Amino acid sequence: MMDLWALPGVLAVTLALAVTAVLVWPGRPAPHEPFAPYEDPTSRRGPSPDGGSATGPSGAGGLPWTRRRRRVRVVTAAEDRLADLLGLVAAPLRAGVPATTSVAAAGEAVEDDPLLGPLVLDVLAAGATGEQVSGTWLSHAELLDSEALRFVGQAWALSERTGAPLVDALRSSEQVLRARTRSRQRLASAAAGPRASMGVLALLPLSGPVVGMACGVSPVELYLSTAWSTASLVIGIGFATFGWWWSRTILERAA
Repeated sequence: MMDLWALPGVLAVTLALAVTAVLVWPGRPAPHEPFAPYEDPTSRRGPSPDGGSATGPSGAGGLPWTRRRRRVRVVTAAEDRLADLLGLVAAPLRAGVPATTSVAAAGEAVEDDPLLGPLVLDVLAAGATGEQVSGTWLSHAELLDSEALRFVGQAWALSERTGAPLVDALRSSEQVLRARTRSRQRLASAAAGPRASMGVLALLPLSGPVVGMACGVSPVELYLSTAWSTASLVIGIGFATFGWWWSRTILERAA
């Protein structure tokens, strides 16, 4: 049994797995990267296997953890571009241009966007048929679980119900979204230092074999000479992994 513990391959495999886990840990994707091919909101309605809506928060909760986090990041990036879209729609509205024409003109700027492009097309289709446009915003908000789209949909619905100027509702929505974007950017800047410290502290234990060799102790002798030393290696890797995950959770909740 002790011969098995003394195999140098155990150390190599253990360290390789630890380094691989750190390197492949899901990071922040590019802001414009779509999380999946976009589908029509009406085609994805209906109950999900867990009893909730397939497109709402319940359905989003059924996604794998890493995919759900990636989805949230992509939707957040789209929300940042949504403020620009609202500004483009509001400018011609203030000059008296009809809402449908304003949306069509502004939509050219986001026609290649995987999230906002289909939204604009659905808004134009709803306006052409005389439906309430706010319903389209709200259905896309449900599909993407986006608070920003839901906020814009509610502002548009308020204008439809009360007859209040749509341009004022969109301008207010744009200002709120830009304020949220600035807040996220400030939080990201504030978290940059702790995030770097987290990475350094998580990788610092990997310097143990180097220090051991500098002192004349080989990695095999240091970690695999006894069952206790090997157990301490495994426990240490477990604690380091847990600390990395816990630190990421704290930082991302704060941001």
